[in-house]
Amino acid sequence: MIDVRGRDLVTGLPKTIAVSSQACFTALEEATDAVVGGVKEVLERTPPELSADIMNKGIIMTGGGALVYGFDIRLARETGLPVSLADDPISCVALGTGKVLEGDF
Repeated sequence: MIDVRGRDLVTGLPKTIAVSSQACFTALEEATDAVVGGVKEVLERTPPELSADIMNKGIIMTGGGALVYGFDIRLARETGLPVSLADDPISCVALGTGKVLEGDF
């Protein structure tokens, strides 16, 4: 349990509530299910020549969602592929976007 402080959207007043890890899990479950389903769908439609590379090198997770505790383990379990996190998951998304915009890829 952890106390979280913020503004109550109903009353507009400051409020502190206790949040459990189970509550966080429940809140994220639908989103993580959708991501896992999307990854599986993309893998099913991937051409064979790319599938071999993915099977050998695995999936590298980027972005803030990659930092969700245990998400890499779940994705590995659900896909049967090796899954790792990028060195700096949050920054690499912005850096990669910059490289694409500059044509430096």
